[in-house]
Amino acid sequence: MRKPIQLPARWTTLEEWEKHFRIPKARKKELQALVDEFKAAHSNQEAIPLNSIEPEKRRKSASAA
Repeated sequence: MRKPIQLPARWTTLEEWEKHFRIPKARKKELQALVDEFKAAHSNQEAIPLNSIEPEKRRKSASAA
């Protein structure tokens, strides 16, 4: 079996993406508003661990059905 190859690379920053794709400031504000709206709508999902859901309300796995 082949050994896995790991390529260490840093994540591209938001500023680098803006420069690379030449995103105008007006579009950047629109995109940031969408991101903020998405985060606000989905912020409560991170706080609820999957184990806290009652077993009878949990979705059944495809293999168990």
